[in-house]
Amino acid sequence: MPYLHRFGTEDKFINRMTTHPHYEVMMFSGSAYVNNRRFQGSDIPTGSVSLYEMNVDRSGKGFSLIYPFMIKGESFWTFNNITTTEFNEALAGTTLTGSAPLTASLQRDLIAAAALPSEDVVGSSDAYVNARKNMIALRNTMDYYRKLSNAYQYKDNYVTGDVNMISIPSIFFDSGIKKGTVSLKFYFSGTLMDEAKDENQNGELISTRGATSGSILGVVLYNEGFVLLTSSVTIDAYNSDVYEFDGTQISPSWKYFGAYTGASTPPSSSVYSISFKGTNTVPTMMMFATLPEGEARNSQNPSWILASSGSWRDPVSGSVILTSASYAESKLTEIKNTVQSQYCRFEDEFQKQTFVSRIGLFDRDRNLVAMAMLPNPVLKKQDDAYTFKLKLDF
Repeated sequence: MPYLHRFGTEDKFINRMTTHPHYEVMMFSGSAYVNNRRFQGSDIPTGSVSLYEMNVDRSGKGFSLIYPFMIKGESFWTFNNITTTEFNEALAGTTLTGSAPLTASLQRDLIAAAALPSEDVVGSSDAYVNARKNMIALRNTMDYYRKLSNAYQYKDNYVTGDVNMISIPSIFFDSGIKKGTVSLKFYFSGTLMDEAKDENQNGELISTRGATSGSILGVVLYNEGFVLLTSSVTIDAYNSDVYEFDGTQISPSWKYFGAYTGASTPPSSSVYSISFKGTNTVPTMMMFATLPEGEARNSQNPSWILASSGSWRDPVSGSVILTSASYAESKLTEIKNTVQSQYCRFEDEFQKQTFVSRIGLFDRDRNLVAMAMLPNPVLKKQDDAYTFKLKLDF
């Protein structure tokens, strides 16, 4: 190896970089498009995001899909797509494979209004729980968000009324949705009819125009990725246009935002848009690779000797003396002078110099784990000292 240097305690800095990737999902006529991309790859469904982006267009280019796998051993670890029966029937040493590609997309669910259970009606409690189990599961979460706004109060807003639930998978926002970035837009015939924004950064989705301007239409659960819309006020700009949802004629409202699944005759000119920013924390390591004076003079380039000297690694040419007891390089091998003169047909005095083109990072066992490529080779002379700043994202 040309040069190995152990990083000191002051040569490495571990930090975390926080990024906020922006997403906008457009929903039109039963289809969803992420960031205006109509085609996201032969292996990724439209409107979805691929986990780690490992299988984007692989099958279209003739490659097999990447998939997770494990070897069945004494543990009971397995994948969700493998049933208990399949796992028990598999012999020890069998390779168990997971599903691929792993994708996720936004989902909309309408939690219909349901009356409180009655003690006089048998089974009413079961019917209520089955109808609103998703909201009941979020009750403690809603209480946690009460410190931001009273709009999260479960008892007054979410016990019996209709709730339009938009589920955003964590693959979009990672550790949380950034406050103040959520925006829901309702278009008709290319005109923005209404917009709900998290403008106060407290989770309240407030209407910015139309009949509902200034009113709270719903809330956002930042950490869990849920948007809950409760307003049933008609967006009057639609006039007489109606949906047919589950066989019922309804007027457009925020309660039916994104209601294309199950709608047999939605207005053909309606477009829904939801945009937000995620929070992605990337651990990074900053390293300073120092090349002191008089060091890093070895080169891996075979042109470092004169062509007339032959191959310095070839024992036949005499450049290397190789026996069963020794290995020695000939002292008579001439090194090529790489110092470039500014005059034609004139050779400057020989100087020891190398060109640094790449820097490798090795583990304790000297295994190469990363490689930094310089855009242009850096000339290092005998008296020069350089410090290269490297950054590695985990």
